Amino acid sequence: MWGRKTETPQPRTPWHLSEPLLYLSEIDPWSNGDAFEGTLVLGATGSGKSSGSGRALAFSFLRAGFGGLVLTAKPDERALWESYCREAGREGDLLVFGPERALRFNFIDHELRRPGVGAGLTENIVNLLSTVLEVAERGAGGQGGREDEGYWRRAMRQHMRNLVDLLVLGKGSLSIPDLYRLVVSAPTSTEEARSPEWKRDSFCYECLKLADERDKSPRQRKDYEIVADYLMLEFPALSEKTRSVIVSTFTSMIDVLNRGILRDLFCGETNVTPEVVESGKVLAIDLPVKEFSEVGLFAQVLWKYVFQRSVERRDTAANPRPVFFWADEAQNFVTSYDMQFQTTARSSRVATVLLSQNLSNFYAALGGGERGKAEADSLLANLNTKIFHANGDPVTNEWASTLVGRTRQFFVNGGNSYQTVDMLSFPWMRSLPSINAGISESFEFELQPSVFTALRRGGFANHGEVDGIVFQGGRRFRANGRSWLRRTFRQRD
Repeated sequence: MWGRKTETPQPRTPWHLSEPLLYLSEIDPWSNGDAFEGTLVLGATGSGKSSGSGRALAFSFLRAGFGGLVLTAKPDERALWESYCREAGREGDLLVFGPERALRFNFIDHELRRPGVGAGLTENIVNLLSTVLEVAERGAGGQGGREDEGYWRRAMRQHMRNLVDLLVLGKGSLSIPDLYRLVVSAPTSTEEARSPEWKRDSFCYECLKLADERDKSPRQRKDYEIVADYLMLEFPALSEKTRSVIVSTFTSMIDVLNRGILRDLFCGETNVTPEVVESGKVLAIDLPVKEFSEVGLFAQVLWKYVFQRSVERRDTAANPRPVFFWADEAQNFVTSYDMQFQTTARSSRVATVLLSQNLSNFYAALGGGERGKAEADSLLANLNTKIFHANGDPVTNEWASTLVGRTRQFFVNGGNSYQTVDMLSFPWMRSLPSINAGISESFEFELQPSVFTALRRGGFANHGEVDGIVFQGGRRFRANGRSWLRRTFRQRD
């Protein structure tokens, strides 16, 4: 129309939120934006969750050019991702971190030197070490609940804070072996702190002396005074029991990182960092839990945490490339920070995919009890796409039914009966029929829990076809007008 301004269509930016990654039906795309809201895949062992929907999601990310971090629970997962990248034409983007590989990552020194205004902050480094402590306590079966638990956590963090500050001020670098040397050489009494023999042989005193002699900013000078007072006055004056608990807690926490494979991988030079995924690399941590047990768990939780912090602070306007986080047997790797991370994952353009057998796995992994359940529920609520495969777990199946919700359903009933007649008094009469019918209504599960027990599991018997129920909160699928959709995934295209 004359006089009306014509707007020039703007070109779509790379990896636009509405760009489809795959189609759940012929008319229902699953987009980048959907992926950034997080995905949970649940199904019993052998249900086809990894080879069905898992495979479809992985290929959608690889074909779209995502970078990503892959954690491994089973020994064959590294080879599986090698095949995925090869089939998707991304073989050159796969990096494998593990024994007999060249990649190394000094995680605490990286936190000290990484780009960004928050680099080198002591509290960030302490939070990183505390994540290790959380995993160690969980692995040891510690469930908390002590009345003085809060005190010990604060005391442990205070101790770590002062050790980190001293190493940074004294040596300008951080490593696990140096932290260990520092804590075991700290004075254990006020008399020892004054002793010439201790000063001559102590690594702790060496660092204090170096820090004192270095040029320092006014802020660093104040930090040094706090550190010196703590290590030379406050710490030695603690009761022997309190001091021994703090020391043993810290040394037992970092012991696994201070020896063997983990010392080689995490305590030397750095030639790979989590920022590499922003350029499209797929980093697979090849220390599967089923093979390396606690060592593999420590390594992968560390990588997950530094990855999460890295993608949270990146500039997505300057680099909009999406990244993904992938964890099969995800219950092995969850921590309390995951809930916080997932609340802002969309703005960080990161697609989280967690695969597991059932809901109870997450409750148990986060410590059980009301707190563990609350943390698990919070995390899973922030994974907006949920895919349910064949499952015999009643807790998971009822939860899935509850998510879909109840609808008003009508039930027709009818029947007939015969009146009893006294045949002696009225031998010529037959029993008379009585017919009744009616309609009742009730709010029942739209998908009954039994639906999830009968889904196809793939394999030869099902021609490689795996059934899944896809649920997305806040969405109505066009194919059926529901918030859920039954979708068949092929184990091989």
